[in-house]
Amino acid sequence: MTVVQVYVGEKHWKNVENPTKEIIIPANIKEILIENVSVNSSYSSKLLSSTEQETLSTQVGNKVECSLLGFVNTLDGNYDEIRTRYPEEKFIHVYKFNSIRKNMSTIIRRSDSTVRMYTQDAPQIILKKCNTILNRNGELIPFSTIDYNHLVQTVIEPMAHDSLITRCLAYRDFPPNRLPDWNDETNVVDQLTCICICGIENPIRQEIPNVIAKCQSAGITVRMITGDNINTARSIALKCGIILHNDNSLVLESKEFNRRIRSKSDDEVEQNLFDRIWPYLRVL
Repeated sequence: MTVVQVYVGEKHWKNVENPTKEIIIPANIKEILIENVSVNSSYSSKLLSSTEQETLSTQVGNKVECSLLGFVNTLDGNYDEIRTRYPEEKFIHVYKFNSIRKNMSTIIRRSDSTVRMYTQDAPQIILKKCNTILNRNGELIPFSTIDYNHLVQTVIEPMAHDSLITRCLAYRDFPPNRLPDWNDETNVVDQLTCICICGIENPIRQEIPNVIAKCQSAGITVRMITGDNINTARSIALKCGIILHNDNSLVLESKEFNRRIRSKSDDEVEQNLFDRIWPYLRVL
C-alpha cells in the first residue's frame, strides 16, 4: 500500500509518491503530521530498507500504517528517531484499535511539556469531531459543517472513486495543568484539529480480474465483503469485474443491508426479504 494523494494545508496533492514532485507543506504541519504517524501506530509496523534488486521497502506489520510511514519517508521524516524519543512505556494513554472503536489515539507529553493526543480514522468519522483545521500557513482556522461537506465532495469522494483508502490525521492539545479523565473517551477524542487527509492505494493484483472472470464463466457468483468506504468498494469491484457499469448489481452498506432483510415489527431476519436481494448483491 502507498499514499498517493494527500489533502493538506488547503491543497489537494496527487501522485505524491512521484520522487520528482516536492510537496510544499508549512514546517509546523509537517512536524505534526510526521509525529502523528510515527507515534500513533503500532511500533511493530515498520519499513525494511530495499535491496539493490528491490525498488520498494518491505512493509512489516499493518499495511495502512506502513503506507503512512512511507509517506513520512517521502517528507524526509525519520519515524525511528521519533519513536526513540517517545517510547511506548512513556505514553500517557492509548485508545487501542479494536473492532468497535476502529481507530487509534495516542496521548504523549512532548518535549515542550505540551500534552498532545494524536488520532486517525476514516475522514467521515474524524472530521465530524474536528472544530479546527490547519490552513496553508499552518494556522488553526474554524472548521464548520459547510467545510466538512465541501471536503467530502471535493476530496474524500474523488479519492474513493479512485479506489483509494482514506485516512484523516488529527490532533488535540490539552493544558498540562488541567488534564481530562482519560476514561471519558467520547469527550477526550473530540474538538480535534484536522492535519490532513491521505489517499492510500492498494493495487489490485494483475491476475485478479481474470480469476474472477473464470469463476463467473463457470457459474460461480463472486461477492466482495469489505470494510472500505462504499464508494471505494464500488470502484474496486468495477476494476475487478465483480460488478459492471449499468448492471443491476447491488452495492450495499451493512446498515442498509440489515434494514432490507429484517422485519420492521421484531427486527428478525426474514428469509423472503433476504431472498429478494441476495441474487443481486455483489458488494457488502
